[in-house]
Amino acid sequence: MLLTIRDLSLTVPTASGPRQILRDVSLHVATGETVGLVGESGSGKSTTARAALQLVPDGSETSGAITVCGVEVSDENPANIRDVRTHKAAMIFQDPRSALNPVRRIGDSATERLVHVHGVPKAEARRRLVELFAEVGLREPEKLLRQYPHQLSGGMLQRVVIASALSTDPDLLLADEATSALDVTTQAEVLAVLRRLRREREMGVLFITHDLLLAAAYCDRVYVMKDGSVVDEQPAETVFVNPTNPYTRALADATPRLPGRTAASPSTARPTTRAGR
Repeated sequence: MLLTIRDLSLTVPTASGPRQILRDVSLHVATGETVGLVGESGSGKSTTARAALQLVPDGSETSGAITVCGVEVSDENPANIRDVRTHKAAMIFQDPRSALNPVRRIGDSATERLVHVHGVPKAEARRRLVELFAEVGLREPEKLLRQYPHQLSGGMLQRVVIASALSTDPDLLLADEATSALDVTTQAEVLAVLRRLRREREMGVLFITHDLLLAAAYCDRVYVMKDGSVVDEQPAETVFVNPTNPYTRALADATPRLPGRTAASPSTARPTTRAGR
């Protein structure tokens, strides 16, 4: 398994006292597998992904076990955390503007990890980013390297962050709302790139999204979260078509659909994202 989380609980400090955010969360992602993590805003999806890389607030208390690519991750083993973040896993954050330095050029920010952590020559790192920028649908990629974040739209920045995460060839990719700022056509193109790279590199993907039909169409399995806990796990083909869990059923029933449909059908609702799977 590339990612195994067992009975993870997380309590964070707040102004009003400690608050438990995650409760006994368990999930796993295998090699070459895309696993969806869905739920309402505030259900704990992003926090679970951040906790997997120990990106939690100072003073937080965690329990349970996290293993990434065979390496146990905990605050008691900082060397393991550095190894995982450097060589084994990458994360696409939900807000691309927060992941890029606003006063540095795109090329400098996007190649920083390759150059300063992996020791890749700067020219080679820039060449690799240019290729990935083109793959995720960015025009004039060499020009983009010289621009600043404020000169790009939110969708363009999202694709820059995706390309930067993929540049280090991670075994595990944690994608937090990776396509939320993209239009449907660009979303399908980027998902096709992620699907191809996942297949070629045997990469595992934890795909966090609020789009239930997208998760059902793109993922192999889906976990459903509510109030900091995993309440359901099913194959993607059935999770929203014939849900057995009451909360999952409520999410499926709340999904907009055309008149006359009796169930949310990912195979018909998002044909472009399912092609080539």
